[in-house]
Amino acid sequence: MTKGKEANMIDVSTIVHNHLLKELELECNFFEHTLTLEQLNDLHPLSRIDLEHPECSKGLNKDEAASRLSIDGRNVIFAVTSRTATKLLLKQFSHTFRLMLLTAALTCFIIYALDTTRFIEVCLAIALIIVFFILCGVSYWQEQNAKKNMQCFQSMMTTDCYVIRAAERMRINVSDIVIGDIVYLCPGARVPADLRLIYTNELKLDTSWITGELEPLDFCDTTVSKNVTALGAQNIALNGCLCTNGTGYGVTIRTGNRTIIGKIVRVTSKQKGVPTRLELEHKRFVNVISTLAVTMATITFLIGLLLTDFQHITNTFVNGFLVIIIANIPQGLPITLGAALAIVARRLAKQNIFMKRLDIVETLGTATVVMCDKTGIFTLNDITVSDLWYQLHSFKGTEELKAKQKQLSVTDLSVPLSECNNDSLIALFTVMSICNKAHLEPLNSRGIYAWNMVNKLSRASNTITIQSLLDGKVSRGKISDAEVERTVRSAFHHKVITGSENEVALLKYVEEMANGERIRRNYEIVFEVPFNRQRRFQIVIVRQRSDTSSSINNDNMKLYVLVKGAPEELFAHCKLLATKDGSVEISDHFIAQFSEAYMKYGNEGKSCIAFAIAELKELNLIESSGSWECLNRLDLCFLGMAAMYDPPRDTALKSLQIMKNAGIKCFMVTGDHPSTAAAVAGHFGLAVPRTSIVSLNAEMEKKPNVLSVIHCEMIETLSDQVWDDILKQEFVVFARATPSHKLFIVKQCRRRGEVVAVTGDGVLDAPALKEANVGIAMEAIGNAFAKEAADMVYTESDVKHIVTSIKEGRLLYANLKKTIAYTLAHMLPELCAVMLAFVIGFPIGLSSLQVLSIDLITEIPPSIALTYEAGEKDIMCRPPRKSTARLVSKALLLYSYIFIGGIISAGCFIAYLFVFWFYEITLRDLFHSNTNHWRPNAEILSTSTGKHYTAEIQILIHEQAKAAWHITLVMSQVFHFWLCTTRRISIFKHGTQNIAAVLALLIEICILNFLIYMPGVQQWLRVTHPPAFVWLFCLPVGIVLIIFNETRKWLIRSYPTSNTVRALKW
Repeated sequence: MTKGKEANMIDVSTIVHNHLLKELELECNFFEHTLTLEQLNDLHPLSRIDLEHPECSKGLNKDEAASRLSIDGRNVIFAVTSRTATKLLLKQFSHTFRLMLLTAALTCFIIYALDTTRFIEVCLAIALIIVFFILCGVSYWQEQNAKKNMQCFQSMMTTDCYVIRAAERMRINVSDIVIGDIVYLCPGARVPADLRLIYTNELKLDTSWITGELEPLDFCDTTVSKNVTALGAQNIALNGCLCTNGTGYGVTIRTGNRTIIGKIVRVTSKQKGVPTRLELEHKRFVNVISTLAVTMATITFLIGLLLTDFQHITNTFVNGFLVIIIANIPQGLPITLGAALAIVARRLAKQNIFMKRLDIVETLGTATVVMCDKTGIFTLNDITVSDLWYQLHSFKGTEELKAKQKQLSVTDLSVPLSECNNDSLIALFTVMSICNKAHLEPLNSRGIYAWNMVNKLSRASNTITIQSLLDGKVSRGKISDAEVERTVRSAFHHKVITGSENEVALLKYVEEMANGERIRRNYEIVFEVPFNRQRRFQIVIVRQRSDTSSSINNDNMKLYVLVKGAPEELFAHCKLLATKDGSVEISDHFIAQFSEAYMKYGNEGKSCIAFAIAELKELNLIESSGSWECLNRLDLCFLGMAAMYDPPRDTALKSLQIMKNAGIKCFMVTGDHPSTAAAVAGHFGLAVPRTSIVSLNAEMEKKPNVLSVIHCEMIETLSDQVWDDILKQEFVVFARATPSHKLFIVKQCRRRGEVVAVTGDGVLDAPALKEANVGIAMEAIGNAFAKEAADMVYTESDVKHIVTSIKEGRLLYANLKKTIAYTLAHMLPELCAVMLAFVIGFPIGLSSLQVLSIDLITEIPPSIALTYEAGEKDIMCRPPRKSTARLVSKALLLYSYIFIGGIISAGCFIAYLFVFWFYEITLRDLFHSNTNHWRPNAEILSTSTGKHYTAEIQILIHEQAKAAWHITLVMSQVFHFWLCTTRRISIFKHGTQNIAAVLALLIEICILNFLIYMPGVQQWLRVTHPPAFVWLFCLPVGIVLIIFNETRKWLIRSYPTSNTVRALKW
């Protein structure tokens, strides 16, 4: 095992244990990584490992594999709380509204069994059962679709793989792998289970699912010590990793939920999801309406019994209890709610925003704090090296540096360090090239020709010879031919460089001046501590290729330590500084010059990365722990630093202004220095006074009100009072932030009742994404665990998408309120139609089937159409709603049930009465007539005007009166629909661009005519076509509704703080 590889994996182990497994309280109890091949063979004798040539191992026999499969089970990962399709379907039957409908249906069947002449109850029961199954089916379909988005980890699972069984390589389904199977890995294959590698050939695995790092890691088959954990051992290949290079063989040691990824999935699936505010509001609404329905039904039933002297109990129970319950339950509301969520999800998906829970966008609409990473969200993530600070001077771009190169007569910047005669520019470019994980992709044919020309001309030129950077001598050679420079640029433009944005920018900068690939070919890496956001530096120990035949301990072989890291920290650990006069000790004067340059770049909004070099005398001077302290033992020479610029997004300024107007606090999290962070904030018009930059030396308690840029190294020391002051600000920048800092900030926000939305892209961000109210994973740069922990996934990293989601969340909430207000408005007219028969003995105004047809057929299209309604103009000019705000508030119930319901009920009652008056039946004739009239075989009705009506005529008149009530109710709701499109703004100012609303209302009117005038449907609903004049009663009702609503909205706009007006505001 090489030490570089060991350090690399130890670092991964530390990251995972400290920031993922520790959060999940998960133990990794592997031991196979410490076993030799002989011990591993003793543990798995049936695997028949060939100790001399492991790649020739025979593996399990088919019978042995089948036997183990029957004992251990299939290699499949199941979430603990995942519901099967059957369980998910059964869950739908337990909904309170649906159980009440089912109970009502069963009661109807019982009534029919007791009295077979009551066939209408059978029709009602069948209708209720159909409604019951429709609601369950729609809800099941919606939840099943949402469930598909929850299993992000499945994208890391392969479907088949190669194993060695009975000395033959065969392709099998991954689920058939058993412990002891020998698996063959090749480029492009995913590791199908946790493996102990027994043979490798330049094997590299992409472990980004657990490390978040883009660079594949080296793996080998060497046994490691017991001090190294399985996650840090390079001989353990974890399930889900991708083979990017080389080949390997490994013995399967864990399968299914016993693998690391299986354990993580099980642990995370055990965590019960916190119900969203919308979910809680929906449950509260269901409980309120259910209680109201049962209470009113019971009271009505008892009143009916008293008025009828306990006669006609069955009829009183059906019309006085069951119909009241049916009329009180908004059966169509669950369908409307599910449709609204699906519509919003589809609308967001068109903008590359995906939700794992359909109702999470409503929670995002209530966000009071949005915490975003700077790179890629506020900026374009298109990083370039703009400046280079070298030999105490700043060079803009590459042109000034090329002039400097000519002045120094440096012909080739790609020569080895042993030949560079202390030219620090060559050393600088060497460190920039080797401390870099970016890849140079193969050139196309034109590029290859140009590159060959570069090599040919380079060999023809005079290369300079330099002994050592640290000797303090400078020699000069001939100036490069101009044709060489043109050819270099020509070749460079045809190269493709891939990797992280920072490292790609550095390598591109090198390529404009030198041959980065040639620099890399000059050296072999013998040790490496990779760069990450938590540690912020990278160490690479190299030796020249010409020395590779020598032993590492050979005194004649030179080892170099190349370091890349955060400038202020790296400079503090350097003893020497590269100048034009050679390497000199760092003095206070040089420190001041460095600080001035560093702050200048920072104030320009540029991120900086520094480079240093030292000659290594003893390899053991560098510890594998990867801490800054190990660099103190070296005579590090500071070579320079590169300033990198990431252009701000054009949309960011507008998005931040929208969030400010919406009362949302925006926190920017960045790994940059505070001065750089402040400059970026200043670009967006968020000017930060110099005194507001909080550093380690600031007196926090004395300046609580001027905090804008916070250095994250000291956030854990801040008092609660300081945190209170920080979180009151509209915009805060957290500089030098790590993922653990992000988690800490989220916890501080939530402790203070903030609704927090957080963005993240790596496995280390998973705890913060889980802790936040809404976690947002960035698809473009994220990994599977970030997506698993998040609630939403954005395929484009742009702050404008966050603003769009917040607006959609607010719009969803507002439209749901409108939908509920619209839907509940027909409840009182339905109740009044039924209660007429029990309070004053009038003929019933609506039958139970009419009530169902209104709730589940007529009103559904307009209710769904309100979801398409555009937001009011001030939707993003209001602060987030309070945590105490209710979706179904007292004011909304008052509006729908009393105000609007009362107006529509009055109109329906008048239309109903006019039908009886049309036949000269007066109010006095109607009082208490329901007992002996208006049904088959009823007594002849003799009116006060001298008219006499047989039972058949009574039924005809009654059916026309019910049709009049039905028509007036539905047509009044057409007027009410337009008034519900706004909550505060006048409908005349808002206008309408909702085509769906127009279509929905046309459909509603067509359905109404179908139900009232279609002969077969008439018999089912027990209605008949009424006199034409009944269509006119909706007009005065509509006028009254418009006057009332416009007055109400004017009062809300004019007197928003009035307690009286608040009763009108929903």
